[in-house]
Amino acid sequence: MSEHLIIRLNSQSSDPIQWIVWSPENKEVIVSGELSSSETIESLTQYSVQRSVSVLLPSSDILLREVSIPEGAARQFPSMLPFIIEDDLAQDVDDLHIVILKKDSKTAQVAVVEHQKMERWVALLTDAGIQTKRFIPDVLSLPSHQDGVAMVELNQQWLLRYGEYQGAIAEPEWLPMLLDGLVKHAVQTADGIVVQEEKEEQEESDEVDDAPCYALHSYSPCSVEIENTKHVQETPELIMQLLAKGALTSRVNLLSGKYRPQSSWRKHWRIWQKVILAFGLVMVAFVAQHVSEVQKLEQHSLALRAESERIFRDVFPGKRKIPTMSYLKSQMKNEESRLQGGSGGDDLLAWMSELTPYLIKVPQVKLQSLKFDGKRDELRLQASASDFPYFEQLTSELNTKFDVEQGQLNKNQGQVFGAIIIRRK
Repeated sequence: MSEHLIIRLNSQSSDPIQWIVWSPENKEVIVSGELSSSETIESLTQYSVQRSVSVLLPSSDILLREVSIPEGAARQFPSMLPFIIEDDLAQDVDDLHIVILKKDSKTAQVAVVEHQKMERWVALLTDAGIQTKRFIPDVLSLPSHQDGVAMVELNQQWLLRYGEYQGAIAEPEWLPMLLDGLVKHAVQTADGIVVQEEKEEQEESDEVDDAPCYALHSYSPCSVEIENTKHVQETPELIMQLLAKGALTSRVNLLSGKYRPQSSWRKHWRIWQKVILAFGLVMVAFVAQHVSEVQKLEQHSLALRAESERIFRDVFPGKRKIPTMSYLKSQMKNEESRLQGGSGGDDLLAWMSELTPYLIKVPQVKLQSLKFDGKRDELRLQASASDFPYFEQLTSELNTKFDVEQGQLNKNQGQVFGAIIIRRK
């Protein structure tokens, strides 16, 4: 994204909101303006599309300060910080959002802002459909000068930056007092870091150097006169342009902890979560049904195999081992061919299909064996019954469709045995 939208929010909903669309590549202002209040912020939504958005917060609502880290407590410092600064705050630390901007072995630069205000700013942008990943105190978007303070007037307030992570906002009537305090602090700091050799030289010569001159880098006209300062009138430019340049190079971000922006995939996940969950449940049900059907088919297959093996052992009493199903099929096929009298067709099956209704009519006749002669197209049955009339009844039934020749009947131990030869008419 070559263009950036920078918005400076307000402390009160009725305060104006400044904004600018800045192109760092072309170093030009695309468009800028001022909203009368936060109620019209939705008009900026169109400018946020396909652009990176940075938000400047009014430093009048933010406390920027340096905190000393207790010796040996560097690791525990983040958890100790609320209790360290608690005595210096007028509010309960639970109501405050505390951010560590920078930390070294001895000190830490922190920013403190009320949760209530953070939530209002976040909700304001969210309701307007403006997505941002950065909240920056506006004073930390000013240029940083090592020899003094950077200052600019905006909406009858002076924004000052007097350190890498230090700054404040002052009303015009309070500006001289604030600058005087900054100068005195700078003088004390400078005196405190003079090396011992310089002190000895000063004592020998009995000469005292003039106090260091504190520079006031003003980007707006300033008539305030402070002792031991020098005015540096910087090149005037559009104030939001000045802040936009600093915002894009700043590494400060107050959107941390519970305010940390969610990644895009999490937002999409929330949108599609219910759909994916429903799809997952459908897939689970489908897989469960499929597994159940497969198990039923497997059980049916095992039952069919067991029945096939039982029939095989009935047909071949002398063969007990069935190494493979292909072996079973080949043996049954050979036996079928043998019973068909060497015929390669389905004659035997056709015969049995035609005979079955007649055999059912005379259930007293029990079939003992059969032999099919394909060449003669005849079927020889060996049967038994409890009495002779049953053979006559079966022969009579078969005569309606076949040529039947009844062989000799013998009675043995209360059973009548005999042969029946059947040919097609």
